[in-house]
Amino acid sequence: MKTGVCTTDFEKLPPVSADRLFGRIRELGFECIQFAFSSVSESDFVPTGQLELPGKIAPAVLSSVGSAAERHGLPMEVINATFNMAHPDPEVRSEGLKRLAVHAEAAGILGCPVLSLCSGTRNPDHLWTPHPDNGTAEAWDVMLDTMLRAAEIAEKYGVTLAVESEASNVIDTPEKARRLMDTVKSDRLKMILDPANLFHTGEARPENARRTLDEAFAAFGGDIVAAHGKDIREGDGISFCGTGRGIVDFPYMAKRLRESGYAGDMFLHGIYDPDDMPRALACWTAALSAE
Repeated sequence: MKTGVCTTDFEKLPPVSADRLFGRIRELGFECIQFAFSSVSESDFVPTGQLELPGKIAPAVLSSVGSAAERHGLPMEVINATFNMAHPDPEVRSEGLKRLAVHAEAAGILGCPVLSLCSGTRNPDHLWTPHPDNGTAEAWDVMLDTMLRAAEIAEKYGVTLAVESEASNVIDTPEKARRLMDTVKSDRLKMILDPANLFHTGEARPENARRTLDEAFAAFGGDIVAAHGKDIREGDGISFCGTGRGIVDFPYMAKRLRESGYAGDMFLHGIYDPDDMPRALACWTAALSAE
């Protein structure tokens, strides 16, 4: 299992070229990346609250990104292709699917096997913000229709789609994730395990850490294609933090990943401070070696 990082963790810094960003990531000791085109200056793209993927990717951008990844020895294992798959406006969902196809084609060119998704929310302003209608049948049906169309795109381009259970989205429990995969019935739809995103309001307590992971592994442990190292602070709300600064039991997570036969990599996430990344990397490395 290689240890990588999500390039979005660098987006609070001024945008830089892929070569400079990947060089910094390699210097920090990471071995692979989950990549977002918004992370590099070549793409000249700023995510919106509905669409976090650019509509066009110029050949020169693909060449620059691919060359930088090869130069610095950083396999691109996942590319972000997130948009609001449950947005109440069908035009937003349709545009997201068009952009997903662009990214699926780009992933083939870059040799990346997985695209990450967001199951979405009925909140029209931001795809990671909850809405009281997320649990309705209408929200489920809209999201499912979008996901079925996404699976067709994935089949056409030969990529795997990865969604995650996220408290603010329509897919907000491991059970709903399992229901989604069983309904779509596509080998192209798999899961990202982000332990911090498994907690709902009021649940972020140390005594819940292992049980929450166990529930996720019971529901979709055999379908995980990417793992995130994001953490969550103890408290009544939801407050994410960098690896090892919260309540997630990372040695236990590493153990469960091994037991499940996980063949993917770990991408640290939620750090957003390059100066803190060596500590986070050391935390995960220690978790991997723990018995």
